[in-house]
Amino acid sequence: MKIISAEDKFAQPLATEAGALEVKKTDASPVKALELVFGEYSPNTQRAYARAFRDFQEWADIRELHEMESFDPLRMLEYKNFLKSSGKKPATINQTMSALRKVCKVLTEFGYLKHNPFKASVIRAEKIDSSASKGALQVSQLNAMIEANEMMEYDGRIATLLRFRNGLVLKFLYLTAARRGEAADLLWDDIVQDGSFQVAILRHTKSGKEQRIKLRKELHEELEEWQKMLQEHNVVTTNVFPSLGFRTKGDKMCGKGINDIIVRLGKAIGLDISAHYLRHTAITLALELGEPLQKVQSYARHASANTTIRYFHDRQLLEKNPTEPSSDIAGTLS
Repeated sequence: MKIISAEDKFAQPLATEAGALEVKKTDASPVKALELVFGEYSPNTQRAYARAFRDFQEWADIRELHEMESFDPLRMLEYKNFLKSSGKKPATINQTMSALRKVCKVLTEFGYLKHNPFKASVIRAEKIDSSASKGALQVSQLNAMIEANEMMEYDGRIATLLRFRNGLVLKFLYLTAARRGEAADLLWDDIVQDGSFQVAILRHTKSGKEQRIKLRKELHEELEEWQKMLQEHNVVTTNVFPSLGFRTKGDKMCGKGINDIIVRLGKAIGLDISAHYLRHTAITLALELGEPLQKVQSYARHASANTTIRYFHDRQLLEKNPTEPSSDIAGTLS
């Protein structure tokens, strides 16, 4: 029974869409077992599991499923140590090993492995320094990034488009707390009126469920201006934030492309940041300004309030002032 190469995919629609865990179909039973167990997981989680198993397969040079029978907990620990020596962050290592633990458990319980090579007593989770997590930016830093974008040297042939798009990406991520992939996937048809509000429909979210976010009036006006600018420059696209490369003009940007914009703007003012810092900043600022936790949880689209509270470092302030009305959290961004 063979494990598939990185290029192979399931024939079933689930795997085509979500990149689910990958096993060659010489026998459909392992595939079915994995689909049944992981089919309820979000597409992003399925992709993460697939990537973790594929990377492990390549490291261990696994060609046949039965080759894993010779694996023991020490071999799995060796892989974990390899990840550490490769410079992987503790959170990434924990995510990878958690995925492998669940895959091994399924394959063992369904009888495709005689012995589970993963033992939690041997393979301990890495400790994560909470102080090393992505922090919130200051509003002055956000404004400095906007100013840097105005001064940045872009390709003269499309400088106007690049400057407007990149500045708008920064504002969109900060004002909506959207994730980079959600911004990359956003279509013009996804921006609609809902009663008296303008909203953006996020169709590909971390939870796997469609979600809506309200757009501030000034942000919606800038989006309308951006759409007109694209039309005036004959950029035909269905995407709100399209690629502007000469060979890919109008095509969909990937999440990495969105992230690269923020990385470049951050470096322009001496910051080493990613797109997630903007989401972190938006959520943290809402809490610091006294917005109720439940309201911020809804704004952040977190399934659990415990996730939201982790974005807040000064919990004493939250406990002291949990419900007082605050000033507009976005009004601080010029």
